[in-house]
Amino acid sequence: MATTRHVVGQGKKHKTPIKSLTLVGRRWFNRGPGNTYHSVEIIVNGKPVHKIPFAYGYGEQYEQSAFDWLEANGYLDRERSEPPWQVAKRLGFDMTRSVSDVSRKKDL
Repeated sequence: MATTRHVVGQGKKHKTPIKSLTLVGRRWFNRGPGNTYHSVEIIVNGKPVHKIPFAYGYGEQYEQSAFDWLEANGYLDRERSEPPWQVAKRLGFDMTRSVSDVSRKKDL
């Protein structure tokens, strides 16, 4: 089963600065091999901009995947080890996160 890998990179600067960011994550635990996967919808300034449909990672990894995508697409710049909440504080935007655990892969 292939997963999408999101690479942190220097994308060109996006025209619209982030004023508010909403991340809606879902996690699914595959009991057989014991792996956790997630999806995340990224909403910037009230508008959906992207959805990462399937990626490996547990816990708060959905936030990291979203921030990797935002950085690669020029929405923000961050230091390598800077956590998402700290980026939001430094850049001065509101960040809302929610995550739910789903029982089926197709619910991601």
